[in-house]
Amino acid sequence: MGARSKKARKIRRAGEFDLASLTSPIVLPRVNQHAYSWSLEEIRAARDDQMRGHFYQPARMAEGFRTDSAIFTALTNRLAPLRCLPVAMKAARGARGDVIAAEADGLFGQTGVGITSDTIADAEGCLAVHGVAFALNSPIPREDGSRVDWFTQTWPIEWVRWDPITRGFVTRADVDGGLPEVPIVHGDGRWVIFQQHELEPWKHGALLSLALVWARHAFAGQDWAKGSQAHGNAKVIGELPTGIPIKSPEGEAFLVLLRAMWESDLPVGIRPAGAKTEFVTNGSTNWQVWKELMDNAEKAAARILLGTDGILGSQGGAPGVDISELMGVATTRIQGDVGAIERGILTGVIEPWTAVNFGDSSLAPSRQYLMPDPDEEARHDALAKRQKAFLESIEQIKSIGFDLTQELVDSIAESYGVQPPALPAASKKAPSIALAPIDIARVVKVNEARASAGLDALTLPGGALDPDGMLTVEEYSEKKKAAAAQATPPPAAAPPAP
Repeated sequence: MGARSKKARKIRRAGEFDLASLTSPIVLPRVNQHAYSWSLEEIRAARDDQMRGHFYQPARMAEGFRTDSAIFTALTNRLAPLRCLPVAMKAARGARGDVIAAEADGLFGQTGVGITSDTIADAEGCLAVHGVAFALNSPIPREDGSRVDWFTQTWPIEWVRWDPITRGFVTRADVDGGLPEVPIVHGDGRWVIFQQHELEPWKHGALLSLALVWARHAFAGQDWAKGSQAHGNAKVIGELPTGIPIKSPEGEAFLVLLRAMWESDLPVGIRPAGAKTEFVTNGSTNWQVWKELMDNAEKAAARILLGTDGILGSQGGAPGVDISELMGVATTRIQGDVGAIERGILTGVIEPWTAVNFGDSSLAPSRQYLMPDPDEEARHDALAKRQKAFLESIEQIKSIGFDLTQELVDSIAESYGVQPPALPAASKKAPSIALAPIDIARVVKVNEARASAGLDALTLPGGALDPDGMLTVEEYSEKKKAAAAQATPPPAAAPPAP
């Protein structure tokens, strides 16, 4: 029987996996990849390929995204948390589950060699941009035959496409010099698919929105550079007096003067009588439009990848990014990535590894990221405010003079959502019982009676405390009577009668 779980999990058996097939190598295609500049038509065509699930051109365009500072910065910060968050292997229930988890930690844990942080970063980056990511398992049997170790590496998405006929992903691979298409089946021991959506996950990738943001940013920057060049490149225009041709000696001399004024720091010059000179500059304000486009693209890139433009610091109106800020966006971005990575590794890597090495996957451990709680401080602040309001309410009731009982305290605490405190025992009224003097003598000790009369405790002749002070008044009185009876001599006997 497997470990109990709130959600049913499919138990994988060792017989499902053909170890000989899994250990046969799969090699990436040996094709040169060339980077090139993009036109607006090519950007739109690559975006259309992404919508169809054909990833070669979209992958090339995603590489181009890294040349944009805004997209590069936002994507880098999107991937940063998973590099620094600690990882723990959660064992299945039972002693054997702990043993399996401890062994899995060496492969898939924080410092495991089977899955590295570099692999996770590549998978998450592809997942964020394309909405889906792929990884390849390489099972390697140990020399002694005791175990089969799983090693996982990211598979480049450019070689993958969605096949609408088989309704599955296929990839090209280098097999005997050819490039056949191989089906990608998640959980078969060989392949891992990371996704956040079941239906056409590639249509939820950030690339679809980033494509035109990238184009807008690039073309606006190009136009801005041209405008800056025009603004900073004044032209000198000359006008000769009427009747002097340009090709005349005077015209040639005037042209030399104008060129010298533009190319050098000529302090003085002489122009012919009646000639004119004019500096022509670009006085348009189009640069403001380009600046707005640049700023808008930077904010849009951060919002698409992070859900906020906080990455831009003061420009975006939010503080600089740190781990707590990113966790504030995690419900829509980071936590989604974490969930997809955890599910993919569990069902695509750890469960096949457990089934092959231990017979089935019922005791497969899970690899979990230890996420900080972004709402913890807010909850503490809210609790402190409720407790303060509760204490103020109690203080107001006491100041009015109402009878404060434990039942009332419990009721008020429940209304404020805080833990009710217990009233001190001294505040509870003892029952009033009327005692007769003879009853008081039976319960009050000698020293207590002396203290009530303003006298010191009972002492012996040497000054030490007399143990009789701890007797009750009745006991002490009886003891005194007995001592007095023993000290009185018996009466003398009457003389005999004559």
